[in-house]
Order: sequence, then structure tokens, then C-alpha cells
Amino acid sequence: MKLFFTDNYRNIIITKQSQQQSQKEEPKAKTFFKPYVSPNFSSNSIATIPPQYFSGSQLRNLYNVPTVNISGSAKKVTIAIIIAFTYPNLKADLLTYWQNPINFGANSRPPSINIYTAPGAKQNAGWAQEECLDVQMVCTMNPNANIWVVEAKSDSLTDLTNAVTYASNTIKADVITMSWGQDENKQLTNYNSIFTNTSVCYCAASGDSNTVSWPATSSNCVAVGGTSLIWTPTATPNRTEYAWSSAGCGYSSIISQPNYQVGVSTITHNNRVIPDLAMIADSNTCVYTVYNGNWYGVGGTSVSTPLFAGVLSLANQMRFNSGKSALTTVYTTTPNVATNSAYITPANHLQTYLYKTIYTNNTLYSSVFYDITVGSDLGNIGGTNTTGMTLYNSGAKFDVATGLGSPNASTLCNTLMNI
Repeated sequence: MKLFFTDNYRNIIITKQSQQQSQKEEPKAKTFFKPYVSPNFSSNSIATIPPQYFSGSQLRNLYNVPTVNISGSAKKVTIAIIIAFTYPNLKADLLTYWQNPINFGANSRPPSINIYTAPGAKQNAGWAQEECLDVQMVCTMNPNANIWVVEAKSDSLTDLTNAVTYASNTIKADVITMSWGQDENKQLTNYNSIFTNTSVCYCAASGDSNTVSWPATSSNCVAVGGTSLIWTPTATPNRTEYAWSSAGCGYSSIISQPNYQVGVSTITHNNRVIPDLAMIADSNTCVYTVYNGNWYGVGGTSVSTPLFAGVLSLANQMRFNSGKSALTTVYTTTPNVATNSAYITPANHLQTYLYKTIYTNNTLYSSVFYDITVGSDLGNIGGTNTTGMTLYNSGAKFDVATGLGSPNASTLCNTLMNI
């Protein structure tokens, strides 16, 4: 069962609204998750899980996720989850997820989460499941973070982007995760100005329908794609990943190639390519989450994106502990007068370091990324131009199907702490 919600974008032109145009329905986002219900599982009935499904504790082991505490008077990293609508049982479901034996046990305490609800937000079952997934994945990766959930009034792009602005400007989030988007269209560039806070890492899901999605195509977001993850249930888990055939990937038809992707030999167009990297997303190799007291196996890039956002928050906490500034995904267009070049690249710019330092150093790359060389994924150039579909195969180092590969969280965090 595949769920995408309220895809009302097509044939709607985003302009400055006149009184007449304001009567048109606003464009809306769709979530990027694929739910599979595990029938009749109550909150306390799971002691073991099917071998193709993953618990939170297993994900931590498989991605080698470190535990990072706050050191002394260091700033506590803040991560914001942007979601539409509201869900009153969010904390109760997190407690059920957290204390199950397959995760962290009955004696463990789940992370404390903060919730901001936009005035007028109502409940929506589909987005509520997305909200539970995002929260549970972020908490799994970094339970020590200052975690905020920002509930937009609705799934309109105006409301969601207002929520992004609230997270960056009011909450002062260091990392923002967005498990939603829309098929790319040039009118969506009207919203790109929200991704400009140079103290923030913006994480965007690449999507689940073999299309190129916004906001993942924004050069100021790190685009997170999807893999299929297989493991061998031994004392030391054996991790095998390959490209997920339904993940969003391909070339933007609108956004020019950012400088940080220039020089990658497997990029064959002069436009932005997504994803930048990938983590588990295949709905056939699900992660377990709790929604409304029941257990669900869930896939989609709505899994991979909050997972990676959690990893980035760990890297930021390590930097804060060492007195360093936060990482940023924002690619400034300020001219560099000293070198007569178009851009000044800040030292803490995430994508530049991923592509220009890690990718170009084979030894460093092999320690930071799991190179995904098996599998393929359909993608295209911009939006839903299915006549232009291309089969992108996995290959050595960077490929269009999975980007740079999937991270070894511990070595990635240590590497990012040192820049």
C-alpha cells in the first residue's frame, strides 16, 4: 500500500496572489512514507521482529551510531521536525516505542520532546503516522538532543514553509528535517528563500516515486535518498545495502549544478543531482514504529531523512563540545572579492566537505561511507517527466541512485567535528 497525500500541485501556478487568485487552492506537500501494518500487534506484544524489519536499537548498531553527551557548558544541539497538522498521542506513542524490549527496554526513559502547534492545526491520520515516524527516528539517533516538533497548520506549502522559518528563526534549530515535498516545478523556486539561515542544516527527503522532488533539489538542502538494507542476525550484525528501486533520484530541470558537485565524474548534467547520500528506506525492509498504540512496519525516504538529520545533530553536538560552530547546508552566493570568484564557501559547509574532501580522498571516503555498488533506481530530469525516465545503476563512490552511499555515523561525525 502506497500513500501520498493531497497531491494537488499540478496546474496550480504560484504567484503573488491578487484578490481573484487568492481563491485558488494552495499547493500542498505529500509525505514520503510507505506504511505496512503489522496486524494485531499491541504495544506490548513484540518480543522479536521479523528478520527483514529493524528496531531502533538495531539501526544504531548497523549504522555505528555513537552516543554523544553534552560536555560541560556546551550548547545543546537543537533539531526541529517539520510536519503538518497535529497529533495528540505523539508522546504516548514515543513511550511505547522506546520502552519495548526490541528497542531500549521498560526501564529506559524516552527523550523529552517539545511541540509547537500552529494555531488552527487539526488532526490528520496520514500525517500523524508520518509525525510518529519522524520523531521516533530522530530520538533513536540522538536522544540527548533538544528535540522540537513544529506542527504546521496544514499541508499547504505556505504553512509548511512558515513552519521551517519558525524553526530556524524562533526555535533557533541547528538541524531541520523535512520528510515531505512535491514534484519539482519551477514555480517552487519561489519558496527557496526560506533555506538561507547559515547556522542550519536543512535535510530533505528525495521522495519515493522515482521523481525529482523539491525541496530536496534546493542546493541549500542535503538530499537524503533510500536504500534496501539486509542484515544477518548474528552477534555482530552484518550490514548489506543496495539501491532502493523506488527512491526519488535524478537531475533537477531548474537548479543549476552547485559548485560542490562540480568535478564528480559520474554527474553527467550541469544541474543539481539528488540524492547526496542515502539510508534505509525500502518498505520491504521496514523499520518498526508506533502509531496510535499499534506497531507498523514503515519504509520510504521519510525513514532515511530523520535518521540522517539525527546523525548530523550528533556531529553538531561534538562540534559544540569542542567550542566550534554548527555545520550548515546553506551555500552562500556572496561574491568572494579577494579571489574574484562567485562564491565564498564557509569552512563549516557540509556538502562542500562531503564532495570536495571526503569524496576525493579514497581512504577517507571508505571509512566514512558504505559504498553502494549493487542495485538501480529509476529517475529523471525534473518533476514527473516519465517519458524521460533513466535507469541509474549503483557504482563506485558517487552514483545518481544513492549519491555518496550510506554513512558510517561514528566516523562521519568524527570527521565533521574536525573541519
